[in-house]
Amino acid sequence: MHPAVAKYNQLPALSNVQDWKKATDKARRLAQHRATIVKHLLLNGSLDSALTQLKERLNTGLLAPSINQAIAAIGKLPSRATLYNWCKAYKDLGLEGLLPNHKGKVASTKPWATRALELYHAVNSPSFAQVADELKKQGFDAQAFQVRRFINELPHELGPQSPHRMGNKLYREKHKDHLIRSTEHIPPGFIYNGDGHTLDVYLAHPKTGKAWRAELTAFQDVASRCIVGWEISEAESAVSTLTALTRAIGIHQHIPSMLYVDNGSGYKAKMMTDECCGVYAQFDIEVIFAIPGNARAKWIERFFLHMEDRVGKRFETYCGRDHNERHKQLMLNDVKQGKRTLPSLEMWINEFKTFLEDYHNSAHPEIKHKTRKQVWEDGLIQDKPPCIDFVILPREKVNVLRGRVRLHNRVYSTEYLHQFNGQELVAGYDMNDDSFINLYEKTGEFIAVCQLKNKSNAIPASRIEERQTKRLANQTKRLQGHLAEKQARAALDRVVNVAEVEQLAADTPHVLEEKAPETLDFDITDFSVEPSTKRVLNADFLELENDDDDI
Repeated sequence: MHPAVAKYNQLPALSNVQDWKKATDKARRLAQHRATIVKHLLLNGSLDSALTQLKERLNTGLLAPSINQAIAAIGKLPSRATLYNWCKAYKDLGLEGLLPNHKGKVASTKPWATRALELYHAVNSPSFAQVADELKKQGFDAQAFQVRRFINELPHELGPQSPHRMGNKLYREKHKDHLIRSTEHIPPGFIYNGDGHTLDVYLAHPKTGKAWRAELTAFQDVASRCIVGWEISEAESAVSTLTALTRAIGIHQHIPSMLYVDNGSGYKAKMMTDECCGVYAQFDIEVIFAIPGNARAKWIERFFLHMEDRVGKRFETYCGRDHNERHKQLMLNDVKQGKRTLPSLEMWINEFKTFLEDYHNSAHPEIKHKTRKQVWEDGLIQDKPPCIDFVILPREKVNVLRGRVRLHNRVYSTEYLHQFNGQELVAGYDMNDDSFINLYEKTGEFIAVCQLKNKSNAIPASRIEERQTKRLANQTKRLQGHLAEKQARAALDRVVNVAEVEQLAADTPHVLEEKAPETLDFDITDFSVEPSTKRVLNADFLELENDDDDI
């Protein structure tokens, strides 16, 4: 059964009976006047004889004052049918049955009601006319205006903007009540809200120059709404998250007590969340992961929206909310043809920095007569970080074997490291330089600096280059998968006539009849020729010999 039909069947039936306690004073007085007339009729025999007697006394003016007053309050003497209904209601429900209830005729349930609900509350959101046409095809007599009237009379959850048509998530965000939260009790610097956002502006890629949308990873202080750290990268990753967070800690010399982040890979990577050597554990930061699909709970989402309105829309290559799709396609085609140049990443960063300065000096949304920057500076109680080298902050567990440790396919060693054989230690490494690592105990105590023992030329010079190579390989693999899928679809579109193929593969029949070779009946000796020229040649030769003798 469709969920909309199940909810429709659970709707309470409409009742025409009102509660005496909930009725107004005017309705109660009218019910009492009706009861006076009804009691008079019920005490004088049958309804017809009592009504006839009542009319005669009314015309002659011999009615009791109470009945005259009741008829005057009602306005006129009701008809027989109305009086009959009043008497029946009074017998069944008493005074409550005589309360005025101007609800009109109770609408009857349409035979196509449940089927119309199933059709209308489909994921493709059909119109009233489409539902009416489908009902007619199924044998129901329904018009579009009847379907529209039926749907519009239902509760909001079964109406045109029901969750079955627009989705539960969007319905919850647009039409349902939500919590109104305040951050006035939170001190500045106590909790940061972090998230990633793909820029709504096409920029020129720093290496290729082609159209590219960068990824902005930012951390916002919840109390003051200040952006304390940010990083630009190609995609959200643990590296960009680490860079933005450590930049915020290093610049402001303050470690937040809590982080409120989403469930993205950049925030839940092992490098960040490991209980022993993760970044959160090193700084003793408690992390709250947001509920998936609940973007309203993150304060930084409003900052991204505000930022795109103030920064993104300054560029002609804007592709976010309310953009011109036709202009975007023409712009991208001009870029491919070399007719237009895209803005550079440096241009966007300069605009972003200018916007941040104005944003921090603007009024705070909750604390009156103070800017965001003033709230941050006045209320911040610094929790300075320990002497930590932020460059070699990423750490992983390693095992010591034969005086060596292996990390990311690289072997490191140092003097007396064999004393730790068989133990599990923690290695801190630099993302840009793989020539050394720092070894620590699990408790965080520093042991030694290990140097790279052997280095293979097949390994990239830095871990960042290695990550970029892996990312390129994964992208190539995905593109090859798309290409194979398109080739398979194209192969399915080709129709092969099996009969024609079998006919071509069959043996070719003999079209010409085989004939014996033609023979001629003659004797080869009949063509012999006498050598008559031989005598002449011999005679000439003799003459030449005689001439020679004479000489």
